[in-house]
Amino acid sequence: MELRQIKYFLEIVRCASFGQAAERLHITQPALSKSIRNLEQSLGVMLLERHPGGVVPTEYGKLFLDYAALITGEVDRALEEIQQLKGTGRGIVRVGAGATMMQYLIPQAVRAFVAGDDKAVVTFRQGLRDELIACLRRGEVDIVVGSIGGLAHDDDLRQEVVVQDEIVVVADSTHPLAGRESVGIADLGAYKWVLPDGTEGERSRLTRVLRGAGLPPPTCVISTPSSTFMAEMLRESEFLSYLPRALIQLDREYAHLVPLRVDTPIWDAVTVGVTYRRRGVMLAPVRKFINRLIEVGQSL
Repeated sequence: MELRQIKYFLEIVRCASFGQAAERLHITQPALSKSIRNLEQSLGVMLLERHPGGVVPTEYGKLFLDYAALITGEVDRALEEIQQLKGTGRGIVRVGAGATMMQYLIPQAVRAFVAGDDKAVVTFRQGLRDELIACLRRGEVDIVVGSIGGLAHDDDLRQEVVVQDEIVVVADSTHPLAGRESVGIADLGAYKWVLPDGTEGERSRLTRVLRGAGLPPPTCVISTPSSTFMAEMLRESEFLSYLPRALIQLDREYAHLVPLRVDTPIWDAVTVGVTYRRRGVMLAPVRKFINRLIEVGQSL
């Protein structure tokens, strides 16, 4: 088995086509096909099969796919570490994070990380936590920033706490509930909501609390993946939503919002942290970036 064959396999899966993969790899299609046949022979199984919609991995190919991505990712990181040792590396950190994390913890950490270091580079992959953890296992990102709940017993992963945060009901500062010393669950049921996508757990918990008070589920008039758009829709309106408390504290785009003093807790505290592979190689820039994140969390 050769590294070149593994990279060819990954490119075919990405393109779902031998022809397109050959073009991207700048080799002929017969040469690519022969390389994959040799790889399959060395493994003793068929990795790819052709369908009307394109080339797809077999069950063996799906299993091999994660290892192939991990192998090539580790080789790339090894080359980067060698370049750093030679003094020519750029110190690339690959971060996976959700949309909300990209707005209130990460920007401050990035600014501190790149300050005074013209070789520092940070790349991002945005998505839901489960998707990002899968990318982490494949070596496609170095760290995932977000909630670390439920991952403590995963032997393949390690977590470091950045900040203890909480989800709070938010409204515009002019909202009728904004000035109250105490807001009841029944009060929340009287208003419509702008809810963030990708937060099924938080939305389900809100629904259970409302139903527990004999109220219908929240009336969602707008659902959006953009926290900034959501915040803008709350401006000078009577809509409600929920956000991390730290986001409201740190980002000026949310300065018009206030957390409501709800007398019954709706959500548990959220432990935000960094997740990385326990057995992976951590390069010095990655460690430095994690340290900057922790410093931002401590400042809260």
